[in-house]
Formats: sequence, C-alpha cells, structure tokens
Amino acid sequence: MINRSAFCLFLILLLSGCIFPPTYLVNEIDMSQGLGFDLSGENDIKGTIVFPIFKKDKPPSTEVRTAIGKSSKEIRSILNNETRYPLVSGQVRVALYGKKLAKKGINDFVDTLQRDPSIGSLTQMAIVDGDANELYKMKKYKNENVSIHVHELLAQNMEIGLLPRTSLQTFLFQLYQIGQDPYLPLIKMENDNIRITGMAFFKYDQYVTSISMKDLFIFKILVEKTRNNLHQFILENGDKVVLETLGSKVKYKVKIVHGRPEFTIHLRLRPRLQEFAPSKKQRIAVDKKKIQKQIEQILEKNALNIVTQFKNHQVDPLGLGAKYKEHYRGFNEKKWKMYYPDVKVHVKADVEIRQTGTID
Repeated sequence: MINRSAFCLFLILLLSGCIFPPTYLVNEIDMSQGLGFDLSGENDIKGTIVFPIFKKDKPPSTEVRTAIGKSSKEIRSILNNETRYPLVSGQVRVALYGKKLAKKGINDFVDTLQRDPSIGSLTQMAIVDGDANELYKMKKYKNENVSIHVHELLAQNMEIGLLPRTSLQTFLFQLYQIGQDPYLPLIKMENDNIRITGMAFFKYDQYVTSISMKDLFIFKILVEKTRNNLHQFILENGDKVVLETLGSKVKYKVKIVHGRPEFTIHLRLRPRLQEFAPSKKQRIAVDKKKIQKQIEQILEKNALNIVTQFKNHQVDPLGLGAKYKEHYRGFNEKKWKMYYPDVKVHVKADVEIRQTGTID
C-alpha cells in the first residue's frame, strides 16, 4: 500500500510538470543584487545587472554588466552569454528605472520581477532622475557594492527618514488597485553622491509628476503613521521651529454630496520640540499654543497644495478613489475619473506638542 501511494505521488508530480528548482554551488553562480533599466534609442532597452565576484583568498568585488535588447528576458539572455557562471536573481535587493523609460511605462519590467519566484516581494524600487546605468557605474562606488548602498539608503530613510515605505509589493498593490496610483522614491547623482531628491508619482505605470524633499514630510503623514522624523517649520514672524514626530495618524472621511464624493483628511501629529530659533536675536518664551496653531495651518495649506498638484496631473497616490469605492456601493470608475479633478478635499490638522525639552 505504501509503495502504491508513493508511486501515485510520483506520477502526479510527473504529469503536473512539477520539478525541483536547480541547485547551484555559491562559487559557481553570479548572484544579481541590482537591476537597472533605461531607454536606449526609440524602442530598445539598456539593461544593467550588478553582482558580486568571489575569489579565493581575495576580498569580494563587484561587477556591473550592461546589454541592450527589446525586453528584460532578452537582456538577461545576452548577459548570460557573457558571464562565466549563470546569473540568478535570488539576491536582488533593488531595481532602478531611468526617468525617460519610466515616462513610457515600466509595467513590463515590473511584471518580470513579480513572475520570478526567486525575487522577494520586498525588493526596493526607485526612479533615477537620469540614467540607472550611469548611477550603477559611478567611480566613487567602484570598490563597494553600489546596489547594496542604494538599498540601505532607501531602507534607512523609510525607517527613520521622510520616505514612505515602498517596495515591489506595495507598487504592485497600488498598480492593480482600482482608485489608487503608485509612487516610488526619486534618486539622483549629485556632486558624486547618490541622493534621494523626492517622490515620483505614476498614472498606472507611467511616471507623471514628482514632489521634492521639502514636501516629503507632509506626503508621508498623509499615507502612513510616522515617528522619529525631524522637520523644520518657519512661522509667520520668521521664527524657526524643528519638531521630531513622536507619532502621527491620518484618517480619511468620505461624504456623498449631491451624488459626488467629498473628502475630509484628519491629520493628528504628536511631536517634540527639538529646536526653537526666534527671528530676532533675543531670548523669548516659547508660546506652545501659538506654535501649534501655526503649524496646523502650515500642514493644512501644504497638504491641500499637494492634493491640488495630484488632481492637476490626474494621479491619485492617496487612494481617494479606493476610499470612495469602499464607502459607496454605486461606485463607477469612469464617473470617478470625471469627478477627480474637481473633487472637494478638506484638511484638518491637530498638533499637540508633547515635550519641549529645556526650552520652556
């Protein structure tokens, strides 16, 4: 009976086409850790792969290879014909896309990533304001793994900086969710360094617009809970205030008025006052209530400015359409797209400074 069961299981696996993935020795493969895609000419794609090289009794080094083709699969095939060992994707940490390519759409390249079972869903993605290939080949990072550097740069700024959390997983969720558009970090080569310069926003899979670093604070608190972020505010009289976020919350309310949706965004911020620099060089007492009120007004104004930018470019990274769909059974995607440019959005901020240190 046991033998018959084992034989049946073998037949099922054989007939279903199930096979075990090939196994490799670590020193007999090239493990891709960084991928890059750029537009080359009118229709060709320049693909870049970054992988470490391990040699006996020598420190590891990094190699950057480039090929031009019509698709990521063709590029990989070309590169495999040039490398000593087979290229595998199990350690891909980051995928970068040049801005010119992103404007045409990156779905084909993202789809390739999600269909590769060896690539993790938490792989980082970013748009390069320039050329991804040139970034990977920067001389400054010749002796270190530039793909690991970019991955760690993005990760730490999502953890304690101003970047909202993004990954292959979040991009795919936003891409296929009705009523929301994706967003990714925007990075650039500046003064021989790799810097985060803002956030890129998409209409489906095409890059449309971006915001700079100065707007990242407000965008982050519009899309997720935050803490441990520092941000400077300049008050009406020129006083400078630096706050550290102890915690924040955002809540969206949808109201149907005459058949159309209206949104109210409630922002709740609980910060610590880290620095207070009066515009006039004199010692003055900190008026906490006055500071709170002015910061609330600044947050409301900045949030509405960003929402207006999104509406003008017909992108919805805040997922207002998805929230409307959740609250209204009669949701119609075509009608929503007509409503969106003129939809009413109100922002109400609530700021309570919990600690002021020794400045009180």
